[in-house]
Amino acid sequence: MEKLRFLRKSRVIILRIAFAPVIFIVLFVWRSWEDHSIRDFVVEWSGYILLLAGISLRMWSTLYIGQRKSKKLITDGPFSMCRNPLYFGSLLMAVGIALCFENLILLIFVLVILVPIHLLVILSEEEQLLMNFGPAYEQYKKEVPRLWFAFSRYQSPEIIEVSTRAVRRAAMEMVLLLLIPPLGDLLEILHSSGALPVLWRF
Repeated sequence: MEKLRFLRKSRVIILRIAFAPVIFIVLFVWRSWEDHSIRDFVVEWSGYILLLAGISLRMWSTLYIGQRKSKKLITDGPFSMCRNPLYFGSLLMAVGIALCFENLILLIFVLVILVPIHLLVILSEEEQLLMNFGPAYEQYKKEVPRLWFAFSRYQSPEIIEVSTRAVRRAAMEMVLLLLIPPLGDLLEILHSSGALPVLWRF
């Protein structure tokens, strides 16, 4: 448990440290391809789709696990197909945000930071879940992929108990994240007009 707390606290600290370079990359590093090109369209819309997919997956997962993490072994809904749908949703959102900004340097930076941190936390959480739930989690671990989806395993009861607090927090997060696409469009306008300088193009 102490190891898990340390990793979660370290994750927050690392993300705060990474905030400044992320802002710099978003504001002053820009793409070299033209506006309204096929590449522009594909990259931007791929970002929208991945961002919405990540938000939806996190919201769906929150309905099942909200406020019950490490207290009860959840194996229904998205957790019947993937052991870590919340983390998978977070990665989808991170990739989607970088593509919404059409910033491949940001994409590389975010993945280099997020993927190792998430993997370390996931491995530590697995140790804790094994301690908490023993054979039941061992069996679940054997049957359900860690970070991919076995769609054929989907199962869910007709009615589930939902934490309104967790859903409310996830909804607020969703509203803020939906501001990302228009913010990306604003940056595109500022760069195109020269109002915001571009220090490096890729």
